[in-house]
Amino acid sequence: MTNKNKFRLAIIGNKGLPADLPGAGGGERGAEAIATGLAKRGHLITMYCRWHYNRHPPLIWKNVHLKSLPSIKNKNFDTLIHSFLSTIHIIMKNTADIVVSHGMGSALYLPLLKLFGKKTAVYLDGVDWERPKWGKIAKFVLKVAAKFAFAFADEIIVDNRVSQKIFENLYNKQISVITLGADIWDYPGDDLLSQWGLIANEYILFIGFLKPDKGVHTLIKAYNELDTDFPLVIVGDSADEREYVKEIKQISNKDVKFLGFVYGNAARQLYANCFIYVQPSLMEGNSPSLMSAMACGRCVVVSGIEQNLETIGKAGIAFKSEDYEDLKTKLEFLLNNPDKTNELGDKALKRIKQVYNWEIIINQFENLYVNLISKN
Repeated sequence: MTNKNKFRLAIIGNKGLPADLPGAGGGERGAEAIATGLAKRGHLITMYCRWHYNRHPPLIWKNVHLKSLPSIKNKNFDTLIHSFLSTIHIIMKNTADIVVSHGMGSALYLPLLKLFGKKTAVYLDGVDWERPKWGKIAKFVLKVAAKFAFAFADEIIVDNRVSQKIFENLYNKQISVITLGADIWDYPGDDLLSQWGLIANEYILFIGFLKPDKGVHTLIKAYNELDTDFPLVIVGDSADEREYVKEIKQISNKDVKFLGFVYGNAARQLYANCFIYVQPSLMEGNSPSLMSAMACGRCVVVSGIEQNLETIGKAGIAFKSEDYEDLKTKLEFLLNNPDKTNELGDKALKRIKQVYNWEIIINQFENLYVNLISKN
């Protein structure tokens, strides 16, 4: 790519980088891969971090410029305040020509960015206002932000075709689909599992935020009725959903292990050595956690919502969403048929290589932004 096609791009709406700090989720992991992938190709990428996530980041990390700004660590105000301050910084310091808002809330500031001549894109993973965690006021604000996104953004991007159809029907505007990808790791070993009393290929796994829309309560109810010696391992937490976390711990039997947040090689070992990975979400986008398990060649079981079905194709098993008895039946079958489990794991890895390859995905983002910056 010639120098004239290089661009300056800022990403707002995420917690920040690196994506292995406490509190990071799939959004941070996806943003990290996109930001570092574009920066590696010579584009100037700036990621805005939140003080409570990464207060003193290095100026440059893996070729990505990092800037940390204040926010309030509260689910209702965190993104709104941080994205506003990031927007002002972009305008005052002229750090980018293209601004990408990851998530719906940041889109409220698009008119201000447009006023100062910035190209803008909004990257969405689903209909945010339908998530159970939001109250009435927050849902209203997110709907307003969505209207701003579709009225003012130069590009709207979603990571799955289900969301594309929903948004196009709602706003009568054509939008782009660029999925996330998954890293394919060398086998990371299993030496770190012993700290939790785990044995390779002898546990069921979930990794993600512990929020109602992730459906962990359905998984726990199903597991409680299983006749198995394999423990259920729950990785993650949620500072905003303490009552929910308390509730799911109360209904769990003694073989459910809550590990809290786990990152780095320890997280890779948990993915790579589970017997079954379960994604019980009530709503979802193109899930990095699910794809990480698939990239490790693990058998995956998902709730039968359209976004999950789109991700796994024919490389996994689905159960009826929120139906813990159906999930129990599916898990019993797999626990009793390890050959089928291995077969599905092989299919999962093959699907990641063919469909969710990061090089292909970074090409798509790069081409979209090059075309965007070239438009008058």
